[in-house]
Amino acid sequence: MEDHVVASRNDKEIESIGSEIKRLSKELEATKREGKKDAEKIEALTEDWKIIHQENEALMTQTVAHKARITALEVERDQDICRASRVARRDIANRYREILESLKDKWTRKKKGVSAEIQLHEVIANIDLLNAELACLRDMEGYCEDLVASATVSDWSISELDLPQVSNDSVDQVGGSSVPDDSASS
Repeated sequence: MEDHVVASRNDKEIESIGSEIKRLSKELEATKREGKKDAEKIEALTEDWKIIHQENEALMTQTVAHKARITALEVERDQDICRASRVARRDIANRYREILESLKDKWTRKKKGVSAEIQLHEVIANIDLLNAELACLRDMEGYCEDLVASATVSDWSISELDLPQVSNDSVDQVGGSSVPDDSASS
């Protein structure tokens, strides 16, 4: 009996160990299934990571290409700005030159106009002076005409003059020779 009791205990222990093994086997199977699922998940995540890594590398390549393109565009933009700036400065200089030439032409015309106006004023002033002198000369003409009218002699003939009378004898003496006549002395 004792052997039976011992054997029964052993059977119970074996049974208990067998059930423990079954339980552990089930847990192992569950763990294997979970491990397999985790392995599949890890494999899927690894594939996703590889894809993302490749996409990241492609994006990095694109980023480098975009940065290079941006740099090239910035250089081109700076060149365009410099070119446009030169053109704009040249256009502004040309416009200022045109304005200055226009002002120079206007200034020349203004100077000619002022010069002509000055000459006109001089001519008008000279005409006014000549008119004043003409008025003075007309007044003088009237004064001279009055003098001429008051000094006029009505008859310029000698007969009208009050001259001393001369006799014929005195005419001979005056008109003749002062040398005595020889015929008279003989």
